[in-house]
Parts: sequence; structure tokens; C-alpha cells
Amino acid sequence: MKFKTLLFLLVSLLTVTAFAQTGGGIKGTVISRTTRAKIDNVKITLVPGDRTASTDDSGEFLFENVAPGEYELRFETAEFEDLTLPVRVGKNMREMRVIMVPANRQPVLDDAIFAEFDTETMDDAQSLPTSLSASKDVFNNIASYQFSEMRFNVRGYDSQFSDVYMNGIQLNDAMTGYTPWSLWSGLNDATRNQEVTTGLEMGEMGIGGIAGVTNINTRPSQMRKGLRASLVSTNSMYRFRGMLTYSSGMQDNGWSYAFSVSTRQGNNAYVNGVYYNAFGYFAAVEKQFNPQHRLSLTVLGAPTERGAQQASTQEAYDLVGNNYYNPNWGWQNGKRRNARVRDYHEPLAMLNYTFDITDRTQLNVATSLRFGQNGYSALTWYGGPDPRPDYYRYLPSYYPNTTTGAWLQEAWMANTNNIRYINWDNLYMINRNQPENELYGEGHRSINMIEERHTDQLDWNFYTQFSHLFKDNSKLNGGLNVRRNRTEYYSEVKDLLGGDYWVDIDKFAERDLGIDIISYQNNMDYYEQYGRAPIARVGDKYSYDYYANVFNGRGWLQYDFSLNNLQIGLGAELGYAALWRHGIWRKGLFYENSKGDSDLLDYLTYKVKANFRYVLSSAHNFEANIVYMQDAPSFQSAFVSPRTRNDVTPGVKAEKVFGVDASYNFRMGDFRARVSGYYTTFTDQTKVISYYDDVEATFSNFAMSGINKQHFGLEVAASVPLYEGLSLKGALSWGQYIYSNNPNYVQIQDNSAAVINQGKVYWKNKRVESTPQTAANIGLSYRSRNNIFASLDLNYYNNMYLSMSPLYRTDAVLTKPMLENPEMLEAIRGQEKFDAAYVLNASIGKNWYINRAYTLGFSLSVDNLLNNQNIKTGGYEQIRLLKNKEASTLTYQPFDSKYFYMFGTNYYLNLYFRF
Repeated sequence: MKFKTLLFLLVSLLTVTAFAQTGGGIKGTVISRTTRAKIDNVKITLVPGDRTASTDDSGEFLFENVAPGEYELRFETAEFEDLTLPVRVGKNMREMRVIMVPANRQPVLDDAIFAEFDTETMDDAQSLPTSLSASKDVFNNIASYQFSEMRFNVRGYDSQFSDVYMNGIQLNDAMTGYTPWSLWSGLNDATRNQEVTTGLEMGEMGIGGIAGVTNINTRPSQMRKGLRASLVSTNSMYRFRGMLTYSSGMQDNGWSYAFSVSTRQGNNAYVNGVYYNAFGYFAAVEKQFNPQHRLSLTVLGAPTERGAQQASTQEAYDLVGNNYYNPNWGWQNGKRRNARVRDYHEPLAMLNYTFDITDRTQLNVATSLRFGQNGYSALTWYGGPDPRPDYYRYLPSYYPNTTTGAWLQEAWMANTNNIRYINWDNLYMINRNQPENELYGEGHRSINMIEERHTDQLDWNFYTQFSHLFKDNSKLNGGLNVRRNRTEYYSEVKDLLGGDYWVDIDKFAERDLGIDIISYQNNMDYYEQYGRAPIARVGDKYSYDYYANVFNGRGWLQYDFSLNNLQIGLGAELGYAALWRHGIWRKGLFYENSKGDSDLLDYLTYKVKANFRYVLSSAHNFEANIVYMQDAPSFQSAFVSPRTRNDVTPGVKAEKVFGVDASYNFRMGDFRARVSGYYTTFTDQTKVISYYDDVEATFSNFAMSGINKQHFGLEVAASVPLYEGLSLKGALSWGQYIYSNNPNYVQIQDNSAAVINQGKVYWKNKRVESTPQTAANIGLSYRSRNNIFASLDLNYYNNMYLSMSPLYRTDAVLTKPMLENPEMLEAIRGQEKFDAAYVLNASIGKNWYINRAYTLGFSLSVDNLLNNQNIKTGGYEQIRLLKNKEASTLTYQPFDSKYFYMFGTNYYLNLYFRF
């Protein structure tokens, strides 16, 4: 009896001990973010401990007997992004609902990639910033990180064809269609949570165009919890960046919040006068009232002042001995002063509401408001010499084989009297020595000053989306978007440079129509009231003031379903767009056609798209896509001279795009590859260029219509694991982007609206400019088990062409002597092709995990290791011509082209800390 009692007590003790040592557990369900379908065969690793499990047919998994503590769950499966989640286990069973994102939708932009890329473009329209175009798609990941140094555009498309959303609100600029990256520039941490589709694939927020869809998710409940701080040192666009970000995660009371602040400061190591004085702020708060209702508010902005670079001619670069010469600046009181400064602050506020009607049905509603100011300064002058140091009359080539030319050659090379730079002291002296004029009161009239050209937007958006997942896992998704934009275009006086006022008249009209006082009045209402032109002081508007108005409304619907191994997505969008100009001032030249509303330009817009994906196996799949779309022209293309009048551009039409592509994708473990072909046509595009015509000696508007283009090509990429974390990767983009017709043009005198010339621009079979049509990469990347990351990449570029002047390729400039001289004809009609280029880049980084709660790391990228400073990345032909007339022989000579060059060796060092 005693033995039985002892045995019973022993067994009881062991049982109690076993239960005491056993913790709770983790169970959950894994679903797809896009289809909300449950995902089977997901491999799940519990770290530390390296226990593994897999989801069953219902997407469910279970870990039992897990000791209390802090863990990570790592989710891996084909066709979905790898996911790592922190989890805390207590004494009870922990239940989770895990959402995974399909591969190629979520960019790989975290510390594990060893760099926070903060690519800035000199112009929003030039290229897609790396940090907003990368994805796990093997080609786009390589292209976005490696090819951006050459202002590479995937498939040759401008960024206006890539739809970018934030929390469902489309942010493409209403005036141009381009994405205003500057709105959230420097806020990398706050905007890193993105969903990306590529090419013709449809997105969750809209069916998209031809260059993919990106949705930036800033809801704090979906941001990584914790505090993160980073410091950056670089020698490219600025010298220093600091950033601090905190996210609370979802709290027990249903609230979550996040904030981020940053600053970027310093000058450029290669281009004098280029600098940054920039800040960024972000704040978001979200309330989950219950499992069905969520409401969030986001506010962000990036107040920035930055000095800009101006392209120059090769003659100026050679005289200075530096391909980064910048004519925009000069010395003043011992400091560099740049005349071309971008100064903007356009806050963005958005409100989002989500209603999970059922676990299969969801409604999203959002609204946003963008406001603020965006100015770009520039030198302007009246009646005096051109103050720009590289003006063609100040260069030796204007005086060939003369004493003056020889003197200028030596002066430029020696920088005699700072001849290479803006002479600020001289501009002040000229203004202060102007005689007083009783008509305008006391003080000196400035004939040189700095103006600031504004495009101040007031942009309101409304968005609603409804989605439903059927029991067969097909999905219906649709929405409605309404947008109203009013952008005020005006110029204001920024600095009178020692003078007291600026007389607000049209200097070109005064010169062309001198005795007609009415003709050169910019503000006739003021003139009729006071009998003279107004004067403008610092902060006053002058020259022009008008509103550009755009209204867009569109509805869209897409349906995704599967037929065995074939996945099909069908989408359509129908919309309406209206454009009109509202002049605030009445101009003397166009008394009846400058103030008030213009005619309304309205357009039917639509898109039809189909996506097909055939899954042969977990390793092989094929894709094919097709789209046809019609869109309204941009406002600046629709009006021939909105600065002066309400006239519509001759021949303007809705633009059409047709595109098809097909791909083969291979993925087996870490081995990934893609081969794609594409074909795209653009028809009825419109473009307006305003410039001073030296031949006609007047300011002109050159309006082209019916521009057609054709893009086709091949994309190939692969990432091949070699050994123990070492991988070989490579990508090739080969394309041919050409103008496929000779568009129409009308050249109009700006001061009279008289037609000077009209006809054809001979662009057929010329290459589309400003992006390499051949780009290739081969590289090695290494990632060790102790979190060391390194890469070495060699990039190759070819078939990049200079932006062409349409005027050179018209009959108006082809005289008989030029037609009889093949060399002269080729000089004015040929298209310049840049030399092929090779670039070597490298990067390295490491993370340290401290007590599974803290992360400390660094990353260093070094680009252009070979320090090649002769690589042209872009440029343009000046549209202006010189007339040469000797002994009744008339010919035209083009002005020298202007170029941009890639920076030499540059680095980006990032130190970060996160917990």
C-alpha cells in the first residue's frame, strides 16, 4: 500500500512538473492578401528552436508546447513573399491570422538589403526613384537598383504611365501625369510598406496602365512596431541625412499611431551650387473600433529648398575642364549663390475608412487634400545684357579666328574675373545706377532680378473601393475615383538685386510692338484704372497669373477567376476628364481672350485590360497581358500658351495606348528567372514648346500634334544561387523605341497668335530620347548566416539618344544650300547617339541582433568605382537657330546641344538602429 501510494505521488509529481515546463502554443491561419484565399503548404519556422510546421488544406498551422518567451515566425512558400513576424508566447494558446503578399507585389526594401536607397531626381519627370520602383520580381529588382544611375525607364515609359497610390489615393500629378516623388521625399521609413505590380498587371487599387501599379500603405497598424533611427553620409545629392521613426503597432484599446521626421542637408560633391536644405514629417493615427470598422488619418510633408544644376554645352565643360560645370551660380560676399532654387512645401492629408462587411467582403473609402506652394526661381532681365555666364555670345566659339575669341578662350580657362560664374555684384550695381522715374515714384527700377515661378496646387481626391471574394475564390473588385484640381500658375518677385521695383510689362511685346502701349500690358485692368503698368516689389505677383483646372471622374471593375491551372483577370475602366483655363489677369495683347474661363475641353477616357497566368507547376508559369486605353492630354499640352491666353493647341486629341506583353517565369528555391517580350504603341500625343526664336526675332510657341511612338523589346533576368549564400545575378533590357510617324506642327507667334510656319516634323524612325534602349547587368551578391551582405555589379548601357529639337527637322529651316550639302544636312537633322558606357558598383553591410530586441547595422554602397566622369546621362538640342546670310546664301546653324553627365565615384553610408 505504501509502495502504491509512493508510486502515485511520484507519477503525480512528474505530471505536474511536465505541465509546469510546458508553455502555451501558437495556432493560426495563413491567407492571401489579394484574394483572401487560404494558403496551403506554407513552411513555417519557429525561431529560436528551429521547429517547423506547414499549413494544411485549410491554411491552418499549429505549434504546441512552446515555452513562454519572444519568438519569430518565418513563413515561406512559392509565389508569395517571405514573411517574418515577431510573436510573444505566454501560458495560453496564441491565435494568429497571417496575411501573405503575392510575390512581385511587395518590394524588398528593408535593412536586410543593406541600403536605404534615397534616390533623388533633378526633375520629378526624369525617372522613377529606386525606392518606389523596386519589387521582388527578379528583373525589376535589378533594374530599379542598378539602372537608375542612367535615368533608366523600364520599357522606355515615362513615369506618367506608372500609377502610384497612397492608401488608395492616386497621386500622379493632375497637370502632367508624372508622380510627384517630392511630396514624401526623405520619408523612407514611413513609405516603405508598398504593394507593387509590374508591367500590364492590374493592381488592387485600380487596373493601372502599362507601367505597373504601386500602392504605398501608411496605416500605422500595418507598420513595423518599434523605434528606428538612422544617419546617412553621402557625397551625391547632399552630405547628411538623419531620420527618426516610431510606430506603436496595434494596441489593446484599438489605437495605433506612427510618426517620422527627417532632414537632409549639405552640398553636392561634384556640382557647385547644388545643395539641400530639406525636412520631412509624417504622422498617422488609426482606430479600430471593432473587427469590422477602422478609421485612419495621415498627414505628411517635405518642406525643401534645393539648388539646381543646369545643363551646359560641351564647349563650356571643356573650357572649365569639368563636365559638372554649373552656370547657375556665382560668388556673393564670399559665398556661393545659386539663381535656380526649387523651394516647395505641399502638405498632404488623407482620411481612410475600412468596413469589413464580412470576412469575404470589404469596403474602403478615402479622401485626400494636397495644398501648399511650389516655386522655382530663375534670373530674368529687361533691356540689358544676358547675365548667364555661358550665354553663347560670351563663349569663344561665337568669335572664331578673332582676337576676341582668343582672349575669351584664355579668360575662360583661367577664370579671369570669375568669368565662368554669375556676377552678382555687377547685377546689383546695374540696378542701383538706374535713373529714377517720376511715373513710378521714388527708387531705382531693377532691370535684373530673380523671379520665382509657381505651380501651387489645390488637389482634392475621393476614392471608394468594394471587393468580394466568392466561395470558389474568384474575386470581384471595383471602385470609383473623383478628382478636382486647381493649380495656380504665376510668377512673383523673389529678389530685386539692389533695385526698388520691377515694372510689370511684356518685354517681348514691347520690343516687337513698341509704339502700341496697350500691347505690352500684362494687367490691363490695372492699366485702365491707373494709366500705367503696375510695379512689383518682393513677394508681388507679376507677368502672368491663371488657374489650370482639371476634373476627373472614373469607375473601374475587375474580376479574377481560375480555370484549373489558368488564372484570368479581366478589367475595365470608364471615365470623364475636363480641362479649362481661368485667366486672372487681362492681357493687353489678348484683351478678349485672356481673362476668365476658356472653352471646356472634355474627353471620354477608358481602359480595357486582360491578364492571363498559366501555372504549369510550382516552378514554371506563363503570363500574357493586353491593354487598350484612351486618356485625356495633359493641361500644358492642351493649351498653346496658357501663360497669355485661352487658345487651345491646334490638333489636340485624346491620347491612345495599346500594349501587349508575355512572360515565362521560373522559380525553384532561390533560383529565379524571367523572360519577357513586349510591344506598345502610342498615338495622338501632343507637345508644346515655348522658346525665343532667333530667326523670327520673337517669342514663339511650337505646337506638335498627332505624335505616334512604338516601343518593343525583350527583358531577361536571373538570380542563380552558387554556394553558401553566394549568388550570380544578371539582367538584360533590349528595346527599340521609335517615333513611328511625322507629326504635324504649328509655329505660332506668342505676341500675336499669328501662325508663322506649319507642316510636318520629320521624326519618323528617329529614336525616343532620354533612356538607354539597351541596358545589361551582371553581378555577384553574398549573404552570410551572420547577416553580412555584399554585392559587386557591372552595368552596361548603349543606344541612348539626345533629346531632339523638332524645329531642326521641318521644311522651314531647309534652304537650297543646306539640301545640297550632305554634311550640313546631317548636322541639323541627324540624331546624336551617346557612347556606350560601363559602370562598376559595389556595396556591403551588416546587421547585429542584440538580445532579440535590438538591431544595429550599417550599409555602404559605392557607385562608379572606376570614376568615369565622361558618361552622358541625358541632354537636349536647343531649339534655337542662328541665321547665316552671306552673298545671298541663306543657311541655318543650330545652337550647341547641352548635356548632363554621370557623377564620378560616389558613396552612400547608412547607420541604423531599431528596437
